Amino acid sequence: MSRRIQENLVLCAILVIFIAAIVACMSYGVRARVVPLPISALGAILTVAQLVLQNLPSVGDFHLDALELFTSRAPGAATAKPASGGEGRAPDAARWRRELMAVGMVLLLTGMFILIGPIPSIFLFSAGYMLAKRQYRWPLSIAFAALFTLVVYVLFAAVLGVQMDNSILGSMFGF
Repeated sequence: MSRRIQENLVLCAILVIFIAAIVACMSYGVRARVVPLPISALGAILTVAQLVLQNLPSVGDFHLDALELFTSRAPGAATAKPASGGEGRAPDAARWRRELMAVGMVLLLTGMFILIGPIPSIFLFSAGYMLAKRQYRWPLSIAFAALFTLVVYVLFAAVLGVQMDNSILGSMFGF
């Protein structure tokens, strides 16, 4: 099977998921559609645009390899020969370390949501992440974390009316 057919199949599968999400959203109430419907529609539009662009004869410099994007393979990884000896072990160990870190981050955030609730968790996690990764200096990290938290609060608590004060510690101490 050619590379182009593989990429088209991956994009078609993604398009089916977006269309299924759009169809499922139609049975929701008006307020429940606020988030998933625009995201699904935008995803479907961008997926169709990618399908069209990658199948035109002269794509030019604007080519996104969907198969490499979703499988996290480096360009040309399918044709590369494996390294001989122990050279291939270091990238595997680094990859596993990164994957364990990612799983740890998800578990940490989930635990924080359960223990202290979503709003404080979003603020603490995003500020801590930006500080740990040295993305920004601490004043800007705190400002961005506050902005993220405000956006989530306005979207979910104010607009959608989702109860955002559930937590184990809040229940224990009567918050």
